[in-house]
Amino acid sequence: MNWKPYLTGILILGLLGCQEAPSQFDDTTDQLNQAICLEDWDSAIAILDDVISDYPNSQNTLAEYRDRLQQLSETGLSEIHKLDYDCTNESIPKVEETPLSDRVESYNEQINPGMSYAEVATIVGRPGKINDLYSYYLWRDEHGNFLSARFSDDQLDNLNVDEIRDCEDNNPRCVAVDITTPVPATEFKEIAARFEEGMNDRAVLEQLLQELGEPALQTDSVHYEWQFAEATDPDPNNCTLSVSFDNDSSSLNQAYCLYDDR
Repeated sequence: MNWKPYLTGILILGLLGCQEAPSQFDDTTDQLNQAICLEDWDSAIAILDDVISDYPNSQNTLAEYRDRLQQLSETGLSEIHKLDYDCTNESIPKVEETPLSDRVESYNEQINPGMSYAEVATIVGRPGKINDLYSYYLWRDEHGNFLSARFSDDQLDNLNVDEIRDCEDNNPRCVAVDITTPVPATEFKEIAARFEEGMNDRAVLEQLLQELGEPALQTDSVHYEWQFAEATDPDPNNCTLSVSFDNDSSSLNQAYCLYDDR
């Protein structure tokens, strides 16, 4: 069965700001990006080292990112890098002859499923910004029902039961388990009712593994963004390239641009 449709639906896109002190944030990605923004490289690398151990299926992607941080620690943040990390709004790169949206879309078109972070960063020409880190687990029962759990920042983000409601029109999930009539996901619902968002990730996962066994699907995901901007006459433009890496391989990418029409 193709699991990608179930994964793509849980991507969270958001922009992280630059404030004054890393201690003001509880979120791991905020802390990491804030340390980079402040060019506190020792803290940034230490945070990343802790993250790597929590996401074993994405160790290569995160290790490649660590190498890029090590390089930045030697060169410092350029104005382009500061744009990525939203450290300043004062400097907008000089307009190039090719329209900004075309340049960003060109990067997007060169990214193929299965690429590593290093390959994508090479295409773009600079490191991206980690925007989201999470682990995703999915269990399936013999009736084709799903229970999925998403964890980030050492806690349970979401626990969801996806129950088959009909088997008409050769529903592929019904065909996969050879049933013609949906069976309620009673066990999954009883389990899900015992947990709440914000609970400790390790405690929840340990209990789920004990009751349900190994998941049908386990994914560690790292979501990166690259920011681009240019000063146009009369209005500024900005674009974002986002790439998600599942278990060390690029799985979903998109480019979008915003235009100030004041």
